[in-house]
Amino acid sequence: MAARRLAGFKAEISRARDLVGIGQSLSSITNGLVGGEDHYRSALVHSVAALDYYVHGVVLDRAIDILMGRLNVAAPSKVGLSFSAIGKIMAAGPLGSADVEMSARTYVAERLGLETYQRPDDIGTALAMVGVPKIWSTAFPQDAHARKTALGVIVSRRNRIVHQCDLDPLSGGGATPIISADSLDAISVIDGIITEVDRYC
Repeated sequence: MAARRLAGFKAEISRARDLVGIGQSLSSITNGLVGGEDHYRSALVHSVAALDYYVHGVVLDRAIDILMGRLNVAAPSKVGLSFSAIGKIMAAGPLGSADVEMSARTYVAERLGLETYQRPDDIGTALAMVGVPKIWSTAFPQDAHARKTALGVIVSRRNRIVHQCDLDPLSGGGATPIISADSLDAISVIDGIITEVDRYC
């Protein structure tokens, strides 16, 4: 399942790079009169969305495998389903049937939809919940702190773009500058992290 999630992630990362390319082309054909900054911002936001999409998918797939008895994990796992949801899953058919699995997938996906998996610690907690413990120190034994810090900076910038229009309160309300390299670097960091993390999922 993780391989399928990685392919989807790679497709979205490619779309983020395409957004940067559109911004660069727009700036080039207008001799800089129209800048590509909003495309660069969109690309950065999209790369974080691709990360979140990937982690949600892996957590969902592994949670269903645990519920269906296909995956045993040593750590206690929980996704916080209501008793009502559990009752509906159990009533969907014989244990192990496709109907039960579809019902479980529906309710677990709905529950996971309340979470965001963008910050490094949230990603680590989510993956540990479904049997992938200590992902940062496992995937990045030499530089886990540096990778987490780099991702945290990108997510903070994403949040400023999404929630504050990337406006800099210290400059009298002007937008925080961004160039194509900023977005391409962010995309590369996220791509590298997920490519390595996927080896353990």
